Amino acid sequence: MAVKLSRLVRRTGRGATPLTVPELSLVLKSSHLPERVLSRALSSVASLLRLWRVQCLDLTDFWIQGHSLITLLCHQGPLSLRLNSDTLQQLTVVVYEAQDKDLTQWFLEKVGGDLTSCRLDWEVLLSLLQHSTHNITVDLRKNRLLEKNISDLLPFLGRITLKRSSSSFVKSTIRQIYDRASDCVSSLLRSSDHWINLNSRELDRVDCTALCFTLQHSHQVKVNLLWTSIPPGEIESILPLLDRVSQLSVDRKLLLSFLQCCAASQVQEGAPSPPIAVWLLRSLHYRLDFSCSSSVDLSAQDQEKALCLTTDHCRAINSVLKQNQHSTQLVQNQVQLILRDCEVEDRALRELLPILHIVKLSPSKALLLQLLDLVCEGIEEGLLRHTESLWRALDGELDLSETRLDQKACGSLALVLEHSEGLSELDLSHCQLTDHHLQPLITHLHKVQVLDLSHNDITDALTDRILQLVSTNTSIHTVRLFNNRIQDRRPFLTDKRFDIW
Repeated sequence: MAVKLSRLVRRTGRGATPLTVPELSLVLKSSHLPERVLSRALSSVASLLRLWRVQCLDLTDFWIQGHSLITLLCHQGPLSLRLNSDTLQQLTVVVYEAQDKDLTQWFLEKVGGDLTSCRLDWEVLLSLLQHSTHNITVDLRKNRLLEKNISDLLPFLGRITLKRSSSSFVKSTIRQIYDRASDCVSSLLRSSDHWINLNSRELDRVDCTALCFTLQHSHQVKVNLLWTSIPPGEIESILPLLDRVSQLSVDRKLLLSFLQCCAASQVQEGAPSPPIAVWLLRSLHYRLDFSCSSSVDLSAQDQEKALCLTTDHCRAINSVLKQNQHSTQLVQNQVQLILRDCEVEDRALRELLPILHIVKLSPSKALLLQLLDLVCEGIEEGLLRHTESLWRALDGELDLSETRLDQKACGSLALVLEHSEGLSELDLSHCQLTDHHLQPLITHLHKVQVLDLSHNDITDALTDRILQLVSTNTSIHTVRLFNNRIQDRRPFLTDKRFDIW
């Protein structure tokens, strides 16, 4: 087809304005054509390119030996080539073996410098960089660079984009840049999309000094320290440089270390203190996450054991947040405190009560019950402010579903409801609630807009009280009562706010 099209264009296109074609694809009906047929087709395409202005030639479905594409590389014009991975791999080797600067430059221009699908020996990559001025993109997972190669790569960092660079590579690179007092930091960051990935690395003091050197020459950089081991005393050197970090990724244990170091930092006498805590919170995107997040590669050992927050831990969280609660950044950005998958003793949890009004709280259900009990103690002592703080921290929603509630827990919940402005949603489904459990609660449930009491053991004995509650309170939007022990559902069917079957 390419041959016929080339002949037709030559016969009809003499003297005419060249046609501009955004994209031309060459597709083979058979994958077993002889090499001479493929070469003839490519020759015809080359002739066609002299008559048409083709911007992109798609050969991803055209399987041919790399050396057969040299003619297309020599085409003068704004042509880009789209090749399948096998052909691109072969063509890369052919260009390397030719050791020709012009051919190397044309090759990289026509494939856009994108060699992410290729497995390149170090000698091939270095040659391509030395024989061209074009940028190159490579996948480091497919191209294992040895530590001894890094020094030779440093002069070219400004022209290479490193996809999926390993933390060991980054660690060795910043170490070599620091050892040579090199000015390659900006080039390294451009090549890695401004990520410093030190995931799961064990850093020594020199590594930490190299990291600080890198941060000193950075701006708006992202740092990955998930499961990274940092020697004692080195976090204090990193903290003052967090104003240059736009995103800090840390595991929950390292997060505690950062918070404790931040809380322990002293104001220099006679000099204003830099807002280190604010920089830390901003780099964490105002998110203190102590949960076993699914996005974190937890070790098996850490999965077996819940994180236990001590009084010192909670005091550090309190200090960092409370001392900076009036800063512009914290006023504009509410800190999210995620305490799922944690164990906290009552004494430690009390340290968090004074900061509930400045956080959005995401606790585990066990911790939520603890908080309800502690807040109730405060109510009994006249400390009603903790009730309002807890209500605001939970954003007006309280989920205790699938949690077995005893009479004490129901009493605590009733007391909190009594002294709060109300809840937009209260989920008490699957809580094994009986009529007896619900007695202290029912007089305060008018403060709940969406109430889920489904999958419990509520009986017909409470029908009249529930009907009266809903009929006299228009603020209640929905009450879910399905899958209880209520036999006569007819009284509930006249009010659409009841969800029952």
